[in-house]
Amino acid sequence: MLCNFEVRLYVVVPMKDIRESRELPGNIVIRCLFSQLTFLRATEDCGYFLKVTKVKSVGNGKLLDSSKYVMFPVTFHSRTFLPKTGEVLVGIVIEVCRHGVFLKCGPMNSIYLSVRKMPNYNYVSGENPFFIRDDQSRIENEVAVRFVVFAMRWTRTLVRKFDVLASIDGDCLGPVSLNGFDGLEL
Repeated sequence: MLCNFEVRLYVVVPMKDIRESRELPGNIVIRCLFSQLTFLRATEDCGYFLKVTKVKSVGNGKLLDSSKYVMFPVTFHSRTFLPKTGEVLVGIVIEVCRHGVFLKCGPMNSIYLSVRKMPNYNYVSGENPFFIRDDQSRIENEVAVRFVVFAMRWTRTLVRKFDVLASIDGDCLGPVSLNGFDGLEL
């Protein structure tokens, strides 16, 4: 789900950047904010940061103990992507394995759709493995799949992310056709 949040972060700026740069200190702080958000990527409460829409305020800097860094409180508005249980999304299959498939949807790169949550689909092994149903609908690499978020968990390892389990057990869920021609090319 796309959300808008007002976020307050503390941005740490090296003192040498402020001394050596000919830019205004505010510009340096904003550049460091973007760098920090790229590293941070997501938070449990806000989700994945997509875009800073407005910088509301940059507070006064506080010299840290080492005096090599200055910490600035920054308040900004951000557009985020926060997955919710029960939400219906569309993802692209990036890997097929015997026990299910992995999907990509927006900033999430490892959504797992288990074979147990794909009713009536059978695994077909080979060079390009896929799942097929009696009505000949296939789930294979680079196919778009409409799914419901079955469960999710916040993971705070090296990469901050949400682990998402998907399901296509329900009406209007499964492989979908996206814009463009979807048949044989003549």
